[in-house]
Amino acid sequence: MKKIITAAVASLALITGVLAPAQAALTVPKTSWPACSSIRVTYCIDSVSVTPVGGAPIALTWVADGQVLAAADTTTVVSDSSTPVAPTIPALATGRSLSGRWTSLDWSSNGLDSLGYGGLFVDAKTANEFVNHVFIDVLPTITSEAKKVSLATQIDNTKYAANLDSDISISVTIKTGEIKPGVLVGVGTNFTSDYTLSNGVSTIKFAASPVMVPLAAKSADCSGESGVAKANVRQLQAILFINNDGQSAFGVDGTSGDMVVSSNGTCDLGTPVWNAADKEFTWTAAAPHFAPDGTTQNFGFYKAIIPAADAKLLWGLTNASDAVKALSVQVSTTEGGTSAAVATIGVKNGKIIIDVSGFGYSRPKLKIAVRKDWKAPKQMLNKTTITCVYGKSVKKITAVKPTCPKGYARK
Repeated sequence: MKKIITAAVASLALITGVLAPAQAALTVPKTSWPACSSIRVTYCIDSVSVTPVGGAPIALTWVADGQVLAAADTTTVVSDSSTPVAPTIPALATGRSLSGRWTSLDWSSNGLDSLGYGGLFVDAKTANEFVNHVFIDVLPTITSEAKKVSLATQIDNTKYAANLDSDISISVTIKTGEIKPGVLVGVGTNFTSDYTLSNGVSTIKFAASPVMVPLAAKSADCSGESGVAKANVRQLQAILFINNDGQSAFGVDGTSGDMVVSSNGTCDLGTPVWNAADKEFTWTAAAPHFAPDGTTQNFGFYKAIIPAADAKLLWGLTNASDAVKALSVQVSTTEGGTSAAVATIGVKNGKIIIDVSGFGYSRPKLKIAVRKDWKAPKQMLNKTTITCVYGKSVKKITAVKPTCPKGYARK
């Protein structure tokens, strides 16, 4: 929780300087982070890989704008204008210029060009210039005959990026410097993450498959039964909320930083809200009620991965497997949404996985709490054995708190 310094103490620090100097505030680069190199070793994109369905991971190589991966670079080629050369794969248009792409010479042979794009650009930077929370956007790229790299956009609506392939998993590793992660909020399915710290430098790795996201033209479209999405675009994004600068990502000190939540309802997607009195977590996600056609309703999902250490801190669950019986999931929807179709709680690799899917937008709220009638199982008490003697008679007594029978003495 934030610590408040009184005016008197603050004045004393300014006048006399007797207080210990505060740690320097964290400064995270506000512009897009480059690929890691011998020059840039922190706040950079370390690696990217893709895994096709049923296939093995394919490591991608960073290729700067205007460069070639090799003489036989076969990534998608279009003309410099927004009108693509007639390819054998779906046509895409070109958007804004990019500094390069992550790609592979095996991109086409592995069927990765099936949707028309020839590489990926990972745009990582602070969410805005006033905060240090990090926003990460994985974008499709297209390369011109002159090897100029651009954002691949939809041919019939160049305002929006082309759809990413939902049948592949994309893994991104980022060197995040002195950042201490709080919560990773993802826009994608099957989201996983891993945080490591070495020599004071943190690394975040996440993997997920792109998911269809209803995009709102204005905030009012995220409420009620009349909101219509301006576009539905298959995306992969992440927001890393940090625990630096004396702040906790969601107001609970001591959590591991490995918590992950994900959804496709991006209107109100953010960190959890913790109610300490009721020991409840709540999240809210929202999206327009209808798809762009104004008729088809948008549906969504919400997934939370909570490390066992956090479950013990928050709910007192000393055994992560107790979560299946101890926790309850409630989904409430307002203004035209429908209740959850599926809600499950599972435990895997010491992490509690809460998965809710099939609810209708506009504005569902997910609540996770300990069941009122749940009681923690009694701990197995260790028994000990003592030896008791009475003359030549010897008895061994085994119990939680063993005592000798009347007349016997403990040996």
